[in-house]
Amino acid sequence: MTDPSSERDQTLHPYVEFCFAADPVLASEQGDHRRSDSLGDADADALAAQADARRRMLDAAEAEPVPADGSVAWLEHQVLLTELRTAVAQDEHVRAWQRAPYWYPERLGDALSVLMAGGDPAEQGRALLGRLRQIPGYLVTAKANLTTDTPPLWAEMGQASATGLSRFLGTAVTGFAGTLPSSLAADVTAAAAAAQPGVQDFASWCAELAGRGTGRWQGGREYFDRLLRDFQHLDVDADGLAESGRQRVDAEQAHLDEFAAVLDPARGWREQIDAVKSDHPEPADLLQAYGSAMRDAARHTEQADLLAVPDGETCVMDWVPEYRREGLPLGCMATSPPFAPGLRSEFLITPNDPAAPEPQRAQHMRDNCFVFISSIAGHETYPGHHLQAVHHKLGTPVGSIRRFVRSPQFVEGWGLYTEDLLEESGFMRDDRVRLFKRRNALWRALRIVIDTGLHTSALTVPQAVDLLVDRAGMDRHMAAGEVRRYTRHDNPTYPSSYALGRDGFHRVREWARVREGAGFSLRSFHDRLLSFGSPPVALVGRVLDAEDPLPHRD
Repeated sequence: MTDPSSERDQTLHPYVEFCFAADPVLASEQGDHRRSDSLGDADADALAAQADARRRMLDAAEAEPVPADGSVAWLEHQVLLTELRTAVAQDEHVRAWQRAPYWYPERLGDALSVLMAGGDPAEQGRALLGRLRQIPGYLVTAKANLTTDTPPLWAEMGQASATGLSRFLGTAVTGFAGTLPSSLAADVTAAAAAAQPGVQDFASWCAELAGRGTGRWQGGREYFDRLLRDFQHLDVDADGLAESGRQRVDAEQAHLDEFAAVLDPARGWREQIDAVKSDHPEPADLLQAYGSAMRDAARHTEQADLLAVPDGETCVMDWVPEYRREGLPLGCMATSPPFAPGLRSEFLITPNDPAAPEPQRAQHMRDNCFVFISSIAGHETYPGHHLQAVHHKLGTPVGSIRRFVRSPQFVEGWGLYTEDLLEESGFMRDDRVRLFKRRNALWRALRIVIDTGLHTSALTVPQAVDLLVDRAGMDRHMAAGEVRRYTRHDNPTYPSSYALGRDGFHRVREWARVREGAGFSLRSFHDRLLSFGSPPVALVGRVLDAEDPLPHRD
């Protein structure tokens, strides 16, 4: 395994260098801070030139000789093709910089927040100041880029995101300024204040654009099928995936009904889950509750020998930044950036909003009941997303395209697979947690139906929300937030990735178990599986299939 602290002077993959040069915010998020005082060029000509360059790089990659099937060199080439084909498809079909207003304030929020976590405060503060001073001009350019082909829903999301960014500037940024030397603090505070009029104007402009935008946010059948083929590496089209999703929903529904009947024949699963939700932490104790569940999952991962826990890894709890809370009703995982030193991840939780109406606040806490917290902590941290990201980082050379690319099918599929793994290994002893897991399996199956339905126009947003409420028993506030996320420009096929990836991991594990027989080791299998990075699962299966025998790494 590679030591990330020794990689700083190593050469990045040429495509990664191109991406980081074009987008310093992406570079900062990935752990490369060479241009952390810059937002990059958002000019229309520059963005169009970047799209042209990606097209040329794809043509060149497709013209290269294909390495031996199943070799690591073959995997490297396939991952590069996957990344370029997906990026070119987005350039041609989505054009986020022209059609997704929320992309700009979200990018600004990420540009700032990444500089307020760790590192030397004075150095980070100077970079932050550079980016703050560029915000007014950046948003003027953003308004010039956006066209009336903008979907009204995306314009509404842009208004919400800009409003959150304005609050973020006035709270988090000014709060961070208080930790800086006095002269720098004054400059940062003044720059944040100077950025506010432009941010607020952008929010108002998005509201106006929502009234005249004519674009459609739906990806469409042709684009969806293209992503299934080139991004997910699946031999299925939207219709086939939708049918398999419906069958999965029926099967998961039956499993849930049967399990609930065994627990309490007098009450259905909805009543049982409704009662479970009443047992939740107080808002002030929410972070502590998640932290306790995370530590329990970490202990079990080591005791059950599920996966190597490398030295130096750490996962910390914190709140979701304010500018991102509108689209994250519960929270998110910020895993260790692949090009940053160290192995530190953050498990971010959305706090209860004291300004929200009381019914919404009550729903939020019910959604964060103790049983849900216990069921999701392992998925997000140990042996889930955090630990997978650590293995990704340690297993891939810094100059490999695999260090940069993280397929949602692999990443999200691993998180879902680890829920099965935790139950199989005895971690989920509480029947209420196992009930929630089965309800969540129904939710993930519904994601396939909703994902395909939304982007092929078979479902409307209200219908998708109703499906989550009626079939998965989800509170409407949470369901609305989920569906809104599915409509984003970068989400076609993403919601389906969870269940598709989990199925892929189970198939590969069963193949390895049969192949290795009595010598099969679960930890050795997982360590080897995760050592290739995070490509689509089918690609890793091809590499493992080519190895003879499967190496054991205890």
